[in-house]
Amino acid sequence: MTTLLVVEDDVGYRNALVDTLTAAGFVVLPAGSVRDALQLSRAQAPELALIDLRLPDGSGIEVVRYLAAAAPACRSVVLSGHATVPTAVEAMRAGAVDFLTKPVGGPEILAALRDALEPTTAESLDQIERTHILSVLQACGGNITEAARRLGLYRRTLQRKLQKLPPGR
Repeated sequence: MTTLLVVEDDVGYRNALVDTLTAAGFVVLPAGSVRDALQLSRAQAPELALIDLRLPDGSGIEVVRYLAAAAPACRSVVLSGHATVPTAVEAMRAGAVDFLTKPVGGPEILAALRDALEPTTAESLDQIERTHILSVLQACGGNITEAARRLGLYRRTLQRKLQKLPPGR
């Protein structure tokens, strides 16, 4: 089961979220403030976080930044009734993977959380390309000209790709 930190200062809305998300199979850690969220995430690193932007003791972006640094595997979704383009950009730069504006229903929140758990396609395609190029290059004994021929690329194009390859994991 996925552990989900829910940071929402409105008690009624937070309880509704907890009920909906628990029914959907998440282990929910509810918090009503930045301080509570940081304490909970220190005690048990969540895999996902649903974070309200405006909290009584600060901004939800503080929680996003903390999770991005302390628990990099945690995927954060920001939720706000006071959304602006600059705040959405700030949240994404801080490490959020999605930004939802209130009012938003349970199905939309569940879809955003499930999407957040999926690996990004761009990372997957880059990794696949990296693996394929390196395996062909290895099969050619490091000969770039032969590897380029087998890959159907110009030699110079392969050299550029090799320079730009993402690091291995």
